[in-house]
Amino acid sequence: MPRADGAVTDAIAAAADILVASRHAIALTGAGISVESGIPPFRGPDGLWTKHEPPSPDGYRKFLEDPEAWWRHEIERSVEPWIQDLRRSVRDARPNPGHVALAGLEAAGLVRATITQNIDGLHQDAGSRRVIELHGSRRKFRCVGCGRRTPRPTMYPTRPAPPCEKCGGPVKYDSVMFGEPIPPEVLRAARAEVDAADCVLVIGSSSTVRPAGGLPRIAKVNGAMLIEVNPAPTGLTGISDAVVRDTAASALPALLEAATAKAAARADAGYDAGARRRTRSVRQVNEQ
Repeated sequence: MPRADGAVTDAIAAAADILVASRHAIALTGAGISVESGIPPFRGPDGLWTKHEPPSPDGYRKFLEDPEAWWRHEIERSVEPWIQDLRRSVRDARPNPGHVALAGLEAAGLVRATITQNIDGLHQDAGSRRVIELHGSRRKFRCVGCGRRTPRPTMYPTRPAPPCEKCGGPVKYDSVMFGEPIPPEVLRAARAEVDAADCVLVIGSSSTVRPAGGLPRIAKVNGAMLIEVNPAPTGLTGISDAVVRDTAASALPALLEAATAKAAARADAGYDAGARRRTRSVRQVNEQ
């Protein structure tokens, strides 16, 4: 693990204190956590939509008007080099140390759930169990009629997805398109976690895209502590209680180490029953 500078080390210690003291901490992750797995971001100076034309803002409306025409266009544009590069990077990506450490925080009982804006599935690959995918998954199809999700067999479509076997409705990628509302059951699950949270760990997110960007602010208004892990300032920096100015792949393993050590010490000192319950999970993580 690379040695962090003094400011980052102090910030990680402060973040660990907040995390260990919390009763219901959750994580919110954005594109930044997956950049070090080789998946390019969409926004920002090096973002795909900065370098290339972004998707149509009325794509979902066009899909609903004529699903077959939408699929024909999707298959035709899939040969564009930047789309092929994106799909190849998602297909070949593997979890980085940030994903693995976040799964470790969940296994230790220090993080209850991860709400992600990402569609790459890397949190699940790393071992996270409670993952709410706000913007859907690149690995699935979804019926817009009944919401049924099915596996997506390939990243490179050559024919339209067949109608839903359950209700006969049109089927699209599970990933949420411009102009498409987030499925209500997904938004409800995310909001329930935010309302229960007394700590939100915001990782690699610019926190500008709604509704995801509004979730930490709602938690803050409700009294939750905010921890930001991001190499660059964001709109949340000024209201965060701890700011770790580092990448997820570097900061989260250090945070896992610091938080599990503090949780074990807290439990050994008999600080509280919750900490004693968590320390069993902490020691199991440390023994793996």
